[in-house]
Amino acid sequence: MNYSLRFTLLISVYLFWGNSRMSCAQSAEVDSLKRQLVHSVADTNQVRLLNQLARLYLDIKPDTTYRLAHQAYQLAQQLDDKPGQARGLSVMGSSLASLGDYPKAIRCFQQSLQISRSIHDLTATYRTLNNMAAPYQDQQDHRQALRLLQESQRIFEQVHRNDAQRDAHSYATLYGNLGEAFLKIDQLDSADYYLRQALPLSEQKGGRIVLEHNLYQLGDLQLKRHDTTAALAYYRRGLVAARESNTTVILADIYLRIATVYQAKGPIDSCIVNARRALLAGQQSGYLNVILSTSELLTKLYEGRDNTQALGYYKVAVAARDSLFSQEKLKQLLTLGFEEQQHRQEQAATEALYQNRIRLYGLSALMAVVVLVAGLLWRTNQRQLRSNQLLTRQKTELDQQRSKAEQALRELQTTQTQLIQKEKMASLGELTAGIAHEIQNPLNFVNNFAEVGTELIEEFQEEMIPHLSPVQKEQAVEFLNDLSQSLRKITHHGRRADAIVKGMLAHSRSATGTKELTNLNALAREYFHLAYQGMRSKDKEHFNVTVQTDLDESMGPVSVIPQDIGRVLLNLFNNAFYAVQEKKNRMAMEDYQPTVWLRTFQETDQVIIQVQDNGMGIPESVQDKIFQPFFTTKPTGEGTGLGLSLSYDLVTKGHAGSLTVKSEPGQYTRMQVALPLNPIPQPV
Repeated sequence: MNYSLRFTLLISVYLFWGNSRMSCAQSAEVDSLKRQLVHSVADTNQVRLLNQLARLYLDIKPDTTYRLAHQAYQLAQQLDDKPGQARGLSVMGSSLASLGDYPKAIRCFQQSLQISRSIHDLTATYRTLNNMAAPYQDQQDHRQALRLLQESQRIFEQVHRNDAQRDAHSYATLYGNLGEAFLKIDQLDSADYYLRQALPLSEQKGGRIVLEHNLYQLGDLQLKRHDTTAALAYYRRGLVAARESNTTVILADIYLRIATVYQAKGPIDSCIVNARRALLAGQQSGYLNVILSTSELLTKLYEGRDNTQALGYYKVAVAARDSLFSQEKLKQLLTLGFEEQQHRQEQAATEALYQNRIRLYGLSALMAVVVLVAGLLWRTNQRQLRSNQLLTRQKTELDQQRSKAEQALRELQTTQTQLIQKEKMASLGELTAGIAHEIQNPLNFVNNFAEVGTELIEEFQEEMIPHLSPVQKEQAVEFLNDLSQSLRKITHHGRRADAIVKGMLAHSRSATGTKELTNLNALAREYFHLAYQGMRSKDKEHFNVTVQTDLDESMGPVSVIPQDIGRVLLNLFNNAFYAVQEKKNRMAMEDYQPTVWLRTFQETDQVIIQVQDNGMGIPESVQDKIFQPFFTTKPTGEGTGLGLSLSYDLVTKGHAGSLTVKSEPGQYTRMQVALPLNPIPQPV
């Protein structure tokens, strides 16, 4: 077949395909949307379908896109569908940009942005910003396009920062557009960064729709770096991706770029082959710019070599130029329609402004009446306010006087309670002293004669036993041992009874000391060491306890009876040391380290003393009973049960404070003494 016939077939292919660049999948989607539109009613769903159908026609029939998007926009206005209006204006802007009417396109994008931001639709905002960069790119204003894309990226990352998995298509598209923008202003390193970020994402399943475009841009990047080998490698990968996706537009661009590379470096035959492929892809997709560029290139290449083919390609270039001119006419018609629409909108806005003025005048008159009435009400209110203020002052004074009276009554009641308690304690002390005196004398006789009996038995064993016969000696020794054991038990329980009597005397004895300003840190430290040395002196070999102190040195002196608080602290320290030593003896754990903590600190209106141990702890069932007289958790014979009871009375009744316990069985026990900084004065 000669060249003229082949060229005629190429023209026929171009005329047959016309402007159809739609893939089979897109054609099926268009048919589906058309069927849905036939059966739809005028609602927001119809707005959505019109916008989707308009978007599919953008690359093949931008004029059809404009008409469909404009229809969607008008319907969305009638329905007050703000998202539909924003989407329609954005698609109208993209179609006008494709037709070359950049001012109108930018105006549509700006109106779309205004609506999207007013309803806080961040997704629509970043998509419109991304689309708005296209007309600036086409007008060679690459820096403004880059600013729009960077703002789109900021909002995009804000929306998707919490996504569990990144959407490959969205990220690949955004990074690819940013890389292209940086490439246009020759910031090659930034372009390389974003394009390489986009490449692996576009190779994933969801992002393959932009794979050929990103490879094409990477080829342009290498070409600007004068690395034609790397550029051709990216172009060839882009060709493979474009064939797989049947994207003839990108296919035409890549073939044209490869032809340009071979035109510069040779061989010319490779340039001609790729130029023909670019022309064929451009004719199949109706890509007039590529058809014009490749036909002019082929005309130049064949000029002087094969003038017949050069003439044929020249005719193709003329036909492409005429088609572009027809699109300019179409653009002018669409612009007239757009301006007419704008004129109608301006008239509607003027009418709305006039109506608003009428309403404003009526509202102003109404406001004047309201202000007059409000003035009268304000005057009346001021009079009422002054009366209320006077009543409020009087009520405040009465409340203050009542508060002072209540405070005086509380102090009086407290003083009365303390006086009654002191009288009770004094009476109890006298009674207890009398009872103790009567019990103490016979108790002394019991203890003394038990000791004398023990001594007599010892003397009898030393002097008389040796002179007895063996049988008598055995009987006498057995008898004397039983008698000695009984006397020892009498002595033990007699001493215990003596301790109970002394505890009763201490419990009922009223405080004889006077309150004075005392450094509680020094007092606590003194009794802490006293209790430690006392416990250590009883069992030097086995008593080994770690002591830790945390004293608030900023705490000032407090008014207390030092002897009474010292008795309380000594009792708490002894209990703590006993608890850790008991746990060590019972548990026999190698890694257990007995520890007792002493801590002091100051709160708003009181000072706190805490004594904590890591001993056996106190069962929750008995924690409410430990402050009762004669209640003890120690084994029989080791405690009288009066220590904590006496300490509780000294803190609560003698100092208006509190003594509390917090314990975890098997873990720790914390005793806390809280003393007020400004205690109620004691009666004289």
